[in-house]
Amino acid sequence: MPFLNKTSSDCGVYALKHIKCHLLGMDLSLVNDDNIRKARLMIAYDLWEADNDPVIILRMSQFIPPKTTIDPVVTIF
Repeated sequence: MPFLNKTSSDCGVYALKHIKCHLLGMDLSLVNDDNIRKARLMIAYDLWEADNDPVIILRMSQFIPPKTTIDPVVTIF
C-alpha cells in the first residue's frame, strides 16, 4: 500500500480502520491517506456520541469490576 500514513500521526486511526475492514471482510486498500481525515472525524464523533448516550452512561455507572486474584510473583531464570 504505497503512500500510507504520510502524516505519521494517524497510526491509531489506521489500526482501527484496518481491524474494521478485516472484521467486515472488506478490502484493506479502502483505508488510505485520501480518506483518513474523515475516518478520524467519524471515530471522534462516535466517541462523543457514546459519551453522551444516556443508556451507556447508566450502564457504566452500574458497572462492577470483576474480582481479581493476586498471583504470587514467579521468577523466570
